[in-house]
Amino acid sequence: MSMLSMLKRLFRAAEEAYQDEQLPKPKKPAAKKPAAKKPASAAKKPAAKKPASAAKKPSSARRKPGTASHSAQIYGEQSIFANPSAMFYPVPQQIRQMRTLSGYNNLDGKRSMESLFYQQGKYMENFTDDFPDTVQCGRSVPMYYNLKDNELRAYFTWRTRYRMGAMPPAQNAFLLLYAYEILNLIGFQSAELAYDALSQLLRDYGEQFPSVKKSLLRWIPDFAAYYQQPYRLEDEKEAAAITVLRHSAQTAKDLLLALDTLSKYHIKNSKLYLAEPEQVSEIVKAVYKALLTYYAEKKEKSFSAYLLGEQQRSEHLMFEGAVFYQRTLVPNGDYRLSPLCVYHCYQGRWAKETFAGSPNAARIGELLRTIDSMLREQLGFKGKLKAGELPEGDAEVIRKAIADYFEEQKRKNVPVITLNEEELEKIRQAAEHTTDMLTLPEDEQSEAAVPAPEEPAEDDDDDGELPDLPLSAPAMALLICLVTGESYQPLVDAGQMLSVLADEINENLYDTFGDTVIEMEDDNTPVLIEDYAEDLKGMLET
Repeated sequence: MSMLSMLKRLFRAAEEAYQDEQLPKPKKPAAKKPAAKKPASAAKKPAAKKPASAAKKPSSARRKPGTASHSAQIYGEQSIFANPSAMFYPVPQQIRQMRTLSGYNNLDGKRSMESLFYQQGKYMENFTDDFPDTVQCGRSVPMYYNLKDNELRAYFTWRTRYRMGAMPPAQNAFLLLYAYEILNLIGFQSAELAYDALSQLLRDYGEQFPSVKKSLLRWIPDFAAYYQQPYRLEDEKEAAAITVLRHSAQTAKDLLLALDTLSKYHIKNSKLYLAEPEQVSEIVKAVYKALLTYYAEKKEKSFSAYLLGEQQRSEHLMFEGAVFYQRTLVPNGDYRLSPLCVYHCYQGRWAKETFAGSPNAARIGELLRTIDSMLREQLGFKGKLKAGELPEGDAEVIRKAIADYFEEQKRKNVPVITLNEEELEKIRQAAEHTTDMLTLPEDEQSEAAVPAPEEPAEDDDDDGELPDLPLSAPAMALLICLVTGESYQPLVDAGQMLSVLADEINENLYDTFGDTVIEMEDDNTPVLIEDYAEDLKGMLET
């Protein structure tokens, strides 16, 4: 320990001991002795008169209590230095000079706290300090003039370290005072740099000081509108609301997390979501789209507005709760910060227009809880959940949307067989080679030919022409089988895929009928649609 530190400690101890000695100590009342009884025979002697010249001694204890001059305090000698340690921390000259500033407002010729704050702040904007003591400041609206010298020095020391890139321990008063400086561009050459500093202050200390965070989130959009700076989303709830409004351009997971941020019920912590995150996200998005359509068509209102709040416009006090000195008037105009917020300025007066500015956490929570509950029921998930309370008709829409989702997934999961053209060519070449090997040369055929007895010709239509339809031979054969009721098993035995042939028929005849003529059952069985049976029969007989 240095000699200077030891001397400071001794001074403080001496001062505390001296102050304790100066406190008045209560006097103990003297015990009264019982008076001795005088004998009855003793004659009462007349009291001796005091000489008139004897003057009464002044005594404060003899004054009547309750009078203006009465005091029980006993004053003694006091040290010339009320605070001996102050001799080691003299107040810097710049702080003393700052306190002499008047705060005169050049715009209206009046004194104001805002103009005084700005004048003193500009005077001290580059001041640095290294005050060693820790001082607690409890000011709810801190300004230079209402802080004591040691509080000011502690603040300037904190500001010096923070500007140098450190993260010194802070307190509400220091953070608010520094925010006031940023709002007034005290210590900043441009509004862009000040805006960055305001956002950085929120990131550095917002989580530790919730009340300061709330104020900064209110002032940041005001700052962007007033100084016409590009607005950056700092509020996670505002970002979530924009994601919900732009749901069509978002992934299913982003939409679910945005709703969860605004919700009272957090589905992202649900056991079902943790087990099936992708499927739950897709269903939430499908349900949201279904409810949008239902509200627009049946209820003639916006489902997004039901969840996030209606459009509102009202007068707005810029930088409410802060110390802000308006030096110039902002030009009239509209300042759109985001899809949710527009500022309007006219002759120095501001109005704020918000879209989806008041998300209803309870309504969103009931929606997500109901989806979670119905989805567990659909999947047979262990652990049932009570559904939320929703407006009439919403639950039926949610249930149908979930059922439609699973039906669509079933159709998508039907196996699709892809034919490789190169493999087909190889098979075709192999078949041709086999045919060549089994075919005899012409000279051998003539030698081996043996006249056979003629048999009566059968009555068939082999020499007839096939119907003029844009179909391959296997597809034509399948169509004829379905129209006539004949078995198409030979096609299956020949390795033909019925689903591929059915698709070929539907695709080539779509221009004629404007619809599919063959449907595939769940067991992959082709079925002819009855409405087109007669027409197809007529086409085949032509």
